[in-house]
Amino acid sequence: MNALPALMALATLAFAPLGNLNAEEAFSWKTDEAKHTSDLIYNDKPVLRYMFAFDQSSPEAIHDTYKVFHHVFGPRSGEQLTKGAGGKFTHHRGLFVGWNKTKIDDGPQYDFWHCKSGAHLRHVKFLNQQADASHGTMTAEIHWNDPDGAPVIKETRTVTVSKNDAGSMTIDWQTKLESQRGTISLNGDRQHAGFQFRASQAVADSNGARFLRPADQPQEREAIQVGDKGDPPPHINLNWFAETFKLGDQRYTVEYFDNPNLPKPALFSERPYGRFGTFFKTTLTADKPLEMNYRVVVTEGDEPSVSSIQDRYDAWLKTIK
Repeated sequence: MNALPALMALATLAFAPLGNLNAEEAFSWKTDEAKHTSDLIYNDKPVLRYMFAFDQSSPEAIHDTYKVFHHVFGPRSGEQLTKGAGGKFTHHRGLFVGWNKTKIDDGPQYDFWHCKSGAHLRHVKFLNQQADASHGTMTAEIHWNDPDGAPVIKETRTVTVSKNDAGSMTIDWQTKLESQRGTISLNGDRQHAGFQFRASQAVADSNGARFLRPADQPQEREAIQVGDKGDPPPHINLNWFAETFKLGDQRYTVEYFDNPNLPKPALFSERPYGRFGTFFKTTLTADKPLEMNYRVVVTEGDEPSVSSIQDRYDAWLKTIK
């Protein structure tokens, strides 16, 4: 009579997630205050790195630290998948967000994409950092500052990482942008604005990025490179797309899920050197912040099928509507 509870316990153990059985596979945060980096660690390897240095000691230091961003790493390998400062288009760094035409109503315009003329993104403080066996999350306050260091926009950025299986992880990116200067227009074009991902410089060296799109979109693997003209402009509102590339012998695929609740049209941008993402135009006011919510799925190993990505996108939609 006592055998049944024991068998049930064994069955529960057999189907428990592996991350709950091995403490070493839990997420944890490791912040290096000297380097101004904060790593999310899983299984003793980084999966995400928040880059928040701000150094005005020299022109080189200013260039290297004029924006905060997140590096992304291979879910199993711990290999860095994203580019930082330098390389082709130095302002493209990891997972990043900005608009090159950020215009204050009846006031100046700032470029928070290239961070030209002294405009910069500066980490202010951590609001939250948590980690356990299933996920790691962080929230930071970031100021989009004018050349004098005064905030134009206050950003509250939350990034959460969870492991799906041995070769995949999910990154949920949530950003709230609040105007500090009245009415502000966010404008630009799909190549110089929005939330975007930039792969390692090694991908640019080979022009090796290829792309996957929904079944009702063009299935050519090469980047679709278009401008913004047209009514409507081309290559918009795809819902999702994915970039796949190799670093050495290892293949990685990055899936980008657009949010249907954000302003439209969403103009999709693809480049063979490894940058991709979406852009839209909108306006901020003192009582109307912008809340952005995206999902990025990173797979290490065999390239996922279009249908499997579609299934993941459809499942995500149910959680945000």
